[in-house]
Amino acid sequence: MIDFVGRRRIYAVISLLLIIPSLIGLALWQFEAGLDFAGGLETEVRFLGDTDLDAVTEAVNGIEGAPESATINVIEGEDGSFVVSATLSPPSLDDGFAVADLIGNTIGTELPASVSLDLEVEESAVRSEFWFPGNVSQDEVRSALETVGLGGARIQATADSAFRLRVEQPSDGDLEGLRQRINESLRSEVGPIVVLQSSSVSGTLSVEIARDAGVALAVAAVAILIYISLAFRRLPNPMLYGAAAIVALMHDVTIVAGVFAIGGRFADLEVNAMFITALLAIIGYSVNDTIVVFDRIRENLLLDPREDFRRVVNSAITQSLGRSLNTSITVVLALLALLLIGGVTIRPFVIVLFIGTVAGTYSSIAVASQIVFLWQDGTLPKLLRMRGERRVVRRVERQA
Repeated sequence: MIDFVGRRRIYAVISLLLIIPSLIGLALWQFEAGLDFAGGLETEVRFLGDTDLDAVTEAVNGIEGAPESATINVIEGEDGSFVVSATLSPPSLDDGFAVADLIGNTIGTELPASVSLDLEVEESAVRSEFWFPGNVSQDEVRSALETVGLGGARIQATADSAFRLRVEQPSDGDLEGLRQRINESLRSEVGPIVVLQSSSVSGTLSVEIARDAGVALAVAAVAILIYISLAFRRLPNPMLYGAAAIVALMHDVTIVAGVFAIGGRFADLEVNAMFITALLAIIGYSVNDTIVVFDRIRENLLLDPREDFRRVVNSAITQSLGRSLNTSITVVLALLALLLIGGVTIRPFVIVLFIGTVAGTYSSIAVASQIVFLWQDGTLPKLLRMRGERRVVRRVERQA
């Protein structure tokens, strides 16, 4: 059996090394508020190149090795795309896949880099849709926005010639007019664009979202405290287990918040509604892992109430360690894959889950369980009484 309790000072040092920088980051930089909390307009656009219908048609007509049954033509699609279609007579699924490969290889070889939007292969028809992104830099985008007084906009490259733009809400509150000004400026100063997505939140709504998010976190904490206290009512000091779980929870939330405060300053990490969603998920995960350890403590105490409490806690952590690590490692591997190959849009959400999962597994062993032991051992109450006595002495000296 591993002596986890004997390493509590090491845990305390590790937690301080994590929490102190987090608190410093929160004090110095706070959060980089996303659209949901700051209000304003967020739009993602892709710039298109100068590839025209004639160039695509010429490339496709030069395909060699196409089945004689295939008739290929090109038309302009929506939002600046090009649709290459082929009809097969007589129908043949093998010929259809062969034609699709030839179209893709020819466009990839003869024309500038393209983005495939859609591919449909049937026995009698093949349909392939492409975009041809332009070659646009972030400086060009910023220069275009400066012409309409939006030089302070946040610009983030998301893919080939695609950019996400964040602009604060104008003083007149006309978000639709702001969207039109941005699109017109980009088209006239840089080139043709396709709006991939666009969303806006008014300042009033963003205040309501921030308030509701705070209420949701507070309600979750109170509900957890009540539930754990009721679940462990057969043990002495059932409120202690609820309070220890909340302290561990605040430990995890502080670390996540600190990472986002520091990341917002140096890596453009934003706090939005998805951040709160991920934080609530982490709260549930962290408390679940803590309850597993507490449940083993309860079972061990009920089996032998006279057992040394230090041994009870060590035994409980050891018994639940395999389950906790297996669950956490599985989740972390899945999140790591999302972090490496997932899109930019979900990255903040995945970062919260990743950090929270690791911190939650650690805190159930190194924070919540140690608080319960220190309280039952009498160390924590003694420290609190000493602090209380010191405050009283200072107050009496001042009055004198």
